[in-house]
Amino acid sequence: MTTMKHVLTAALVPLALVVSGWSAGATPAVAADPQPVQPFVPGINEDPELSTAWQEWQSKEIEDYVISVRVSCFCVPAKPVVTIIRGDRMIKVTQGDRRLRPRRGSSMDELFSMIREATAASDSVTVDYARRGVPKSIAIDPSTMVADDETYYTVSVVRSD
Repeated sequence: MTTMKHVLTAALVPLALVVSGWSAGATPAVAADPQPVQPFVPGINEDPELSTAWQEWQSKEIEDYVISVRVSCFCVPAKPVVTIIRGDRMIKVTQGDRRLRPRRGSSMDELFSMIREATAASDSVTVDYARRGVPKSIAIDPSTMVADDETYYTVSVVRSD
């Protein structure tokens, strides 16, 4: 495995743990201020499918939405993490009955960024996009030579304005 793949794996595993709700035992607190969303900006050499999906999402001008992300991997099963987005802020993040810190949520921009990073560094990335540009399912395999290192994301988005 290359160094870049080690870096990507080091980045994706914590993301999977965060999205899946794994905790080192501490009860998460809720931030007083909403977390700003980091905007995704397509590059000149962007994957055409990713760029098209992002453009489709942007064309809908959806600023207020609820996004649910379920992570599946060779790890402990977890409930989806549900994030409420208002404008460019993560307002509320929950997993089941638990309220989580905003940084543990996901926005559409962050998912597009994750897909870009995974595509650049993984052996295999498969994304199934919905009509609105939403990545309904994401399968990331950092190394096809390593068993059980795949991570799968199932995404649903509901407009909430």
